[in-house]
Amino acid sequence: MIPAAVSAATKWKIATKSAPEGLPVHSLTTLLADLEALTLNRVPLPGCPDSQFSLVAEPTALQMRAFDLLAMHPARDVPIRMAG
Repeated sequence: MIPAAVSAATKWKIATKSAPEGLPVHSLTTLLADLEALTLNRVPLPGCPDSQFSLVAEPTALQMRAFDLLAMHPARDVPIRMAG
């Protein structure tokens, strides 16, 4: 059996450790670690400590690209459930 030839694009990704968009190349493990860094914050209203709302942090370019590929957006598609 003849090994598959490595494409020029793959060689470039390996050498630069980045994708054509300029974002870093990830394994599934490192991508999930980057995605889990997106936070959901509970924000109290000034003068009304018992009144709060949930706010999704602004995704990084890499997080947004991953969500684009999944056809979702965290502010729209992430269920908001907070303990406490």
